[in-house]
Amino acid sequence: MGCAFTVEEALLPDDILTAILALAKQASGEERFYFPGRDSTLQRVFLKLAQECQSKFLDRFVFADSGPEPYSPILSESISRLQLSGFIGRENPDYDFVFLKSAAEQYFDQELRPQLSKADLLELQRVAKGFRQLAKE
Repeated sequence: MGCAFTVEEALLPDDILTAILALAKQASGEERFYFPGRDSTLQRVFLKLAQECQSKFLDRFVFADSGPEPYSPILSESISRLQLSGFIGRENPDYDFVFLKSAAEQYFDQELRPQLSKADLLELQRVAKGFRQLAKE
């Protein structure tokens, strides 16, 4: 008796976030891909992304609306773990923006991409495009 998991169930929120960021950077063509670093800004971007780009991958980032603004603890924890793992960095003094490091792209290309079906990859690319647009607003 085996356990069958779909890709979105097997991927951790950290992996999903890494995939979205890596695909957003690749599509941007930018050598250094920056995005909002303040937690409140990033929370708003992901909430709007989840509303506009409904995706099974974004369902993992659950937003609680018990506080003054909707908040996803999972998103905040994933960002922290990506920073601790060296996948994202902060070099500006006010921490307004963070950037994706090459280690995140390598992890995506070597570890995550092979696990994704063509349909999953297309869906993540669509989400990454939405993220790029919302992060630049």
